Order: sequence, then structure tokens, then C-alpha cells
Amino acid sequence: MEKINKYKHEFTFHILLNIIIAFFISAASYIHIPFGSTKGVLVYCIHFVILQFTIFGFIYVYTLFKTLFKFTFPILFSTLSALAFWVYTQDITLESSIIQAILETKLDIAIDTLSFPFVIYVISAFLVSFFLMKRFQKLQLNNIKSPLFLIAIVAIISFFIAENYRFGVLKRKLPYNSFVSVKNYLTKPEIRLKEPENNITGAKENLHIIFVLGESVRADHLTLNGYYRNTTPLLSLQENIVSFKNIYTPLTYTAVSVPQILTNKATTDISKTSFYSVYSILNKADFYTDWIGNQTLEKSYEAIVKTNKKVTIIDQFHSVLSFKKKKDLALLEQFSLHNTNHKNRLSTIHMIGSHWYYNSKYTKEFEKFTPITNSKYVGSLSKEQLINSYDNTILYLDYFLNELIEELKKSSKETLLIYLSDHGEILGENGQWFHAQKNNASENPAMLVWYSENFKNKNPLIVKNVISNQQQKFTTDFLFHSILDVSKIKGFKIDNTQSIFSDFKEFKKFN
Repeated sequence: MEKINKYKHEFTFHILLNIIIAFFISAASYIHIPFGSTKGVLVYCIHFVILQFTIFGFIYVYTLFKTLFKFTFPILFSTLSALAFWVYTQDITLESSIIQAILETKLDIAIDTLSFPFVIYVISAFLVSFFLMKRFQKLQLNNIKSPLFLIAIVAIISFFIAENYRFGVLKRKLPYNSFVSVKNYLTKPEIRLKEPENNITGAKENLHIIFVLGESVRADHLTLNGYYRNTTPLLSLQENIVSFKNIYTPLTYTAVSVPQILTNKATTDISKTSFYSVYSILNKADFYTDWIGNQTLEKSYEAIVKTNKKVTIIDQFHSVLSFKKKKDLALLEQFSLHNTNHKNRLSTIHMIGSHWYYNSKYTKEFEKFTPITNSKYVGSLSKEQLINSYDNTILYLDYFLNELIEELKKSSKETLLIYLSDHGEILGENGQWFHAQKNNASENPAMLVWYSENFKNKNPLIVKNVISNQQQKFTTDFLFHSILDVSKIKGFKIDNTQSIFSDFKEFKKFN
């Protein structure tokens, strides 16, 4: 009977501990999710139960180290609760950028973010953890001989099985994503940047390139490329637009595609780790380089972006997974034609684009294709709903680019806009959805070029080449070489066969 009571006390303690962790920490990851139908609610309830089960496993093993647990748990629990408070109230998704902000922000700025509810929440968490430690000290059973230990091992194994089945299914939720974010913050990027020589020059004197880096836009959902729906009604009316529908990348998620696009790293490079940033080369040629982004900078390309002379992130703490993230039109509020005296300029605008959850990426007036999704759980949605919501993001992109083009028409410079999505998006092909999977749809990003009348008049041969090359097949390697080619960079070797501005008839003549 006494042993049964010991098991009962141990079981009760861990149930209570798990409930408190769920309330103060892990439930924050679900509070902003659109559940939609009853099926969606049920699926996320099951997901939450599985998450809590795996948390129990790790926590139980943690409690086996009694002294360590007693002294460190209150600090850990209070810290995680403090992070969860911001997830609850601001729909922030914890990433390495959040950890960086916490660890690197000046004290006076950090104090300004404190509020009375936040302080009460953290104090409450600490007091609850103190109460839990009092209960923990009274436990007479909590060791590897307990049946709960075997259940804990099963729970830990379940975590790795779930992650192996679908990466991030649990790691992207609290409390796990806090530990992953710290790890990512401390991890060095795989790409090392080389400093270009000082003898680099540019022959252009009045060039403004605007590179719009898109997100998850596939080429075949643009009317410009023959899509049956009118997803680009405004761009279709613009003159001087050339759409390239045969762009290929095997790198189908942002963390690997963007570093490749912004450097001379080829899509086929596996062994090389040192590359040149397109911005550092242009800086040597006295270009003004600036970056305006609506995505938090990932570790894999943060150093590349920071080779720009100016970097602006408009919504620093809301990731692609946030549902309250700023819409892309807010990027244009930060863009100006007149904020530099440099003769030449490369401006990069990094969009949130068409990343899932699609509905959160556009405003109500772009809800043309219906019915749209009403849940984040794909299994409760029809293919029609998903494609409708996705196509509405393309309508928003059409409006965004059209607004930007209309602004660029006011410039007296030779102005060139290049739009390239970092990768495509899978919309049910082979039973798959989204990206980060091998599929023709995710490997074929949208890409187009617009040039001003001034650019056309001053560069007739380049314009002729762009038009004649639009049916050519290019990898995303083209971006680096094309920008340096059109900028007439001297002192750095580029591959002209990768440039959309090259005369391929001339290549064939000599080969």
C-alpha cells in the first residue's frame, strides 16, 4: 500500500507539473493558430497532447538529477514563461533573431519593453515553480526503477519519431523552439564570405537596380506565364516586362536558397564553402547597396545581407510563421528613390510573399478567389481552398510590383527591376504541399524583369538580349552574374553564360 501511495504521489506531481508547463509555456504556441473546422480543432488537440507527452519524457529524465533540477528548474521555467508571454501577446515565433535581440539589446532599451502584466506573469511563474519544488522535495519515488521512467523513455523516442516523420512538427513549438533558437544563434553560418579585391570598378554611372526577392512563388501561377486565372491583371498591362518561366533551383527552402542567390555559389556547389557577396563587390565599385526586408534574417544569410551599406527589417520579431506579420506593402513605405547621392545603386526588397499561412499574407480586398482556407490544418481543407488562397497572394504580389513600378517610373536613372522568388511552392502535386521537398513546382520559381524607358533608350542591346533570352533555361545562379554583368563590373570574373543580359547567339557563334 505504501508503495502504491509513492507511485500515486509521483504520478500526481508529474501530471501537475505538465499541466503548469502547458498553461505557462507550451499553450502559447497554439493560441494564434486558425483551427477552422472541428477536424482542425481535433487534430491540434491531438498535436498538443503529443507535445505535452514528449515534454513529460524530457522533464522526467531532468528530475532524476534531483539537485540540478531543484536549483535550475525555477530559473528555466521563469525564463521560458517570459518568452511565452510575448508569444501569447504578440504572436511572436521564437527564432535565433529573438535570442539575438534579447542577448544583444542594450539594458535601457530592454527595460522599455517591460510592462506590468509581463512582470506579474514572470513573478507568478517563479512563485509557481517555487511551489513545485516544495512538492518535489517530498517525493519518495522518482528514479529509474519507477514505471514512469519507462513511459518517459517512450515519450522521448516519440519526439524523435515525430521529428523524423516531419521536421519541425514539435521543434517549432514551445518550449523546444527556444532551445533550437539558442543553438541556431550560437551556430556559425555554413557560408564564409571572401573579401573582394580593391581594383573592382564599374563602368555605369546612372544605374539603379531594384532586386525584389520573393517567397514561395511558382512560375506557372502567373498569368504572364500562361496561367488560366488572371493573377497578374496589373502587370499584364505594364510595358517593358519580360517574364522568365524556365528558372530552376534544387534549393527549395529559404535558408539554403537565399545564400546561393546572393553569392557566386552555384546551385551545384557542394564542397566549396567560401564565396563572394554580390553586395560586397558592388560596394567596391562605389554602388550604394541597401536591403529592406519583411523576413527576419536567418543565420545562413545574415552575414551576406549585412554586407549592404544599409539594412532595414520592417517587422523584426514576427517570422514567416506568425499570423500578425506586417503585409509586404509596408516595405514600400521604407523605399525611396532619393535617399542617396551615389551614381549607382542596388536596392533589395525581401518579401514575405506567398509563404504559408497564405491568408495572413494579403488583405481582404485581394480575396478574389473563393472559398479560401479557414484552418491551418491542411487535412481539413480542400485543394480548391488552398489554391484559391495561394492565388490571392499572387494577386497581392501583382499589386505590390505594380505599385513599385509606378514609383520607379518617376526616376531619372536607368532603372531596372528584377523579381525572383527564392523557390516555388507545391500545391498538391504528388500529394505534396508547400516546399522544402523535391518537386517540379517547388523547383521552378517565378522571375521577371522590368526596365524603364530611360534604361531601354540607353541600353538597346541589353534589352534586346533580355527579350530574346526569356525562353532560355537558367538556374538561380543567373542573379549574381546578371547583376554584375549589367553593372559593367571590371576586376571580378563573372560567368556571362549565366547572365540574362548576354547575347547567347554570340556564344553559339564561337562554340
